[in-house]
Amino acid sequence: MRRVLVGVLVFGALFFAQTVRADSIFIATLNGAQEGTASTATGFGSVILNTAQTMITVNESWRDLVGGPATATHIHCCAPPGSNAGVLFPFAGVPNAVTGAIPTQTFAITPLEVSELEAGLMYFNVHDDEFPGGEIRGQILPAATPEPASLGLLALGLFPIVLCVPRIRRLRAV
Repeated sequence: MRRVLVGVLVFGALFFAQTVRADSIFIATLNGAQEGTASTATGFGSVILNTAQTMITVNESWRDLVGGPATATHIHCCAPPGSNAGVLFPFAGVPNAVTGAIPTQTFAITPLEVSELEAGLMYFNVHDDEFPGGEIRGQILPAATPEPASLGLLALGLFPIVLCVPRIRRLRAV
């Protein structure tokens, strides 16, 4: 009876896991090559889209700007890699530093903007005095996360092992 109950619980968890939507994570690696500069500076940015798809939470950091301290940084939309677009989300609290990070920022986002984010049409850009058009840039792309179906298959594969553990323990006890 206990095995049947465990089986029903596991099946139910796998079945309902397909319908649960979690926050979506997007990331960007910033460098001079994406901006078309010879800068050796680097950076990293992340965007977390909430479950309701109405808000984003943004973090960004950079290291070793060669054109001087950062003067501005923001998210641009909507352009593929190698193309330029206007500022969509300007960041506040940008430190006047060659190595730094913005304080975490939160912005409201529209359904159209969500579509553009998911399509990879937004990018981070860090500006300084030597590169007023931007020293480093990073296209924002979905982070590699396992799909619920993949997790379900993993759990289904582990299910027989879970059922065998009590039997193995009983055999070892004998």
